[in-house]
Amino acid sequence: MQYPVARQGAWKIALLVVLLALAVAFPGCVPAKQSGRLKVAVSIVPLADFVRQVGDGLVEVETLIPPGASAHTYEPTARQLAFLTKAGLFVTNGLQLETWASSVVDKVGKRELLKVVASDAIPRSRLIKAGQYGGEKDLTGPYDPHVWLDPPLAAYEVDAIAAGLSKADPAHAATYMKNAAAYQQKLKALDSETESRTATFKKKDFVALHPAWAYYARRYGLTQAGAIEELPGQEPSGEKINKLIDDIRRRKINVVFAEPQINPKAAQVVAAEAGARLLFLDALGNPDKPDVSTYIKMIQHDTAVMEEALR
Repeated sequence: MQYPVARQGAWKIALLVVLLALAVAFPGCVPAKQSGRLKVAVSIVPLADFVRQVGDGLVEVETLIPPGASAHTYEPTARQLAFLTKAGLFVTNGLQLETWASSVVDKVGKRELLKVVASDAIPRSRLIKAGQYGGEKDLTGPYDPHVWLDPPLAAYEVDAIAAGLSKADPAHAATYMKNAAAYQQKLKALDSETESRTATFKKKDFVALHPAWAYYARRYGLTQAGAIEELPGQEPSGEKINKLIDDIRRRKINVVFAEPQINPKAAQVVAAEAGARLLFLDALGNPDKPDVSTYIKMIQHDTAVMEEALR
């Protein structure tokens, strides 16, 4: 895998200066760098970690979707909206993960705000069509948005973030580029480690509560054989549950993976009826939990959980 490396020549856009007060709804707003650090609003925890790794003390990050909440359905709070009015950069994943993002930008007023959609940096040929649990390639979309769970694809998102930070804060562009390249080397090492560990798995198939793992599975030779809920909170029909249970038994799948952000009730039913184990993976991480406090630790943790069931 050739990891992307940020290129200095691509970043020549002038610094966005936000000096005008916003509309009456948000009086007293201050420029994005009044505190000496660039204010960056970010949708999900993994992307926030990428921003911190690249920004390394030069940024103040607000994660809009807190640990334990679903990226698909979350609505930012008034405090988070207030932070966004002061931000110089807004980073989202894209691929319809944050369907609420455009309306949130509208709510904070009509002003220039540099926006980075991190998945835009990923070649379309590397994307997976939504609902193709086995990871088949299909360029017609809509696409599975969980690209960050494949470390080489996460490296592309780091490039997009470094480019956005450099546009918003050109004075520190060289630092952002250097930090991005250094972090991408860590992602490369993570990828090699994960590849070595998953190569020992005797079993390759699993079922997930939420179809988040197709990219990870494709990268490491596994198969996400089915998903119970297409979207969090979208309860499956009895017919679908029965079919999944039959598939699990027929394919001798021994594990169903749930997620801490989603009610596991349906997964518990399927696992119990099919005679499979129920274990928890974390697709988003949580800075307050040591084993998933960073993106790298999260991938290592999830690999260890898979190892427990599939090795």
